[in-house]
Amino acid sequence: MTDVAWHSVDPAPIVLIHGSEALVAARAVERLRALARQQDPDVSIHEITAEKAVPGALSQVASPSLFGEARLVLVPDLQSAPESLIAEISDYLPAPEAGVSLVLVHRGGARGKKLLDALKKAGVPRVAADPLKRPADKQTFVTAEFIRAGRRIQPDAAAALVDAFGTDLSELAAISRQLLEDTTPEEGEAPEAVTLAQVRELTAGRVETTAFAVADAAIAGREAGALVLLQQAQLAGADPVPLVAAIASKMRSLAKVSAPGASARTLGMPDWMLRNLSREARGWNDRALARAINAVAQADHEVKGAGRDPQWAVQRMITEICRARNGR
Repeated sequence: MTDVAWHSVDPAPIVLIHGSEALVAARAVERLRALARQQDPDVSIHEITAEKAVPGALSQVASPSLFGEARLVLVPDLQSAPESLIAEISDYLPAPEAGVSLVLVHRGGARGKKLLDALKKAGVPRVAADPLKRPADKQTFVTAEFIRAGRRIQPDAAAALVDAFGTDLSELAAISRQLLEDTTPEEGEAPEAVTLAQVRELTAGRVETTAFAVADAAIAGREAGALVLLQQAQLAGADPVPLVAAIASKMRSLAKVSAPGASARTLGMPDWMLRNLSREARGWNDRALARAINAVAQADHEVKGAGRDPQWAVQRMITEICRARNGR
């Protein structure tokens, strides 16, 4: 079985989309539908759901046609398919019909494992629709959302969107659509790439966005600026827990790029992000990093119930990070 990225999968006689992330699976299906229509505007599209999977359902739509039209056959819930359909797909696997692309979507679980093993043995292209956890994968998702709409987004702008909304993929997709709508050019004007400034305007007040701005200032040793940004966030009602979590994420990334032999590939981040973090890391040594990370750990402990004043704990953390950076 050949693994293919959801944003680059192409139609094939049989394609398996396997994983629990529904939005990634949906994007892969949308891409296959669009490509099938590009290849043949008259393509016939059929869907066999678990409820409609009567015996012989696959043969009814995949058998050779008198007119030989192209067909895309989608099975959207293979994990719930009746045994009759699973058996029919197993029989179909060795000799797929010409002009037919069969797309199988399996959301996970043990049901249909024998068929999944047979698909793997046959070398069927497989799209892993797994939850996106790495920031780099989420940025790829954002970039693909803009490409689908015929638009572009600058890498740092995509990273900012992930920083602000990356905990929920559906929310990330929704805010990408909102940003596309808000930056639609006037009729006759050529669309430009969405910029970091436009993202920041949209995400103004978002806790994660504010926290990363605080972290950036603290990592640079700008104590006064970091404390002003922190005060603005606190006055706006920002919860100390996600503030500390976002700053902790930034400090962990800084520590990772400071490790010997760190590379974009080993860290799972884009080259440009590695370059930016490496530039920030030049002002740090191992002792200063350890001191700052200890300050973050202490603040995390206190804002989660161990301290009396969570806001003071966050302020002390920022001060300690800045002083570690400046060697004081």
